[in-house]
Amino acid sequence: MEVASDEVPENTLAAFRLGWAQATACELDVWPTSDGRLLVCHDPGTKRTTGSDLLIAQHTLAELQRLDAGSWKDPRYASERLPSLAEVLGALPAGKSLFIEVKGDDAIVAELKREMESSGKLSQLEIHSFDYPTCVAAKKLLPDVPVSYLSQSGASVTDLIAKAVAANLDGLSLQDQPAIDAATVSKIHDAGLTVRVWTVDEPDETRRLRACGVDGVISNRPGWLRSQLEI
Repeated sequence: MEVASDEVPENTLAAFRLGWAQATACELDVWPTSDGRLLVCHDPGTKRTTGSDLLIAQHTLAELQRLDAGSWKDPRYASERLPSLAEVLGALPAGKSLFIEVKGDDAIVAELKREMESSGKLSQLEIHSFDYPTCVAAKKLLPDVPVSYLSQSGASVTDLIAKAVAANLDGLSLQDQPAIDAATVSKIHDAGLTVRVWTVDEPDETRRLRACGVDGVISNRPGWLRSQLEI
């Protein structure tokens, strides 16, 4: 799964549409704006993908959506804007899924719950976050929505499992590394958790992880990767 950010500007509606055409699910990042809305963007600021150096938390959704979020990738995407979460949810096709990475802290969760429920697509949505209190709060407010704990390489899988189980979470989302082997995946599955791995853009590594039994990989180039794997 993933937005097709290798081909089109990341975290834009163009990327999600292409991602859903090429894979079963897309993944995005959300930040709260100054007026309490949720904006889709990987970074806390807009400099890298719009050229305008604005902190999302200090500006309204309307102000942020005036920025050009596509020209940095290619001039033909100049009309792309930073979408709101509500806009992406509205574009989510039947039969496809969306993974929402919550940035910031657990203060965002109440608005996240409102927008997810308003979409009428709860069964197509999952949440993950690097912030453990956010994962805990999300699971309490949205008990029927799968929530996974994100972690970078180097973290103890035993500790991650213990924290996920304690909060009744549904899975782990781990940064790709050689230490993720069949034994590690089995250990996570034995705890009743799913395991997905990010960011996997090479066919050989995807094959290795599939052989280890992971439940999914997150990639920037899903269409190309699927063609290489003939799936």
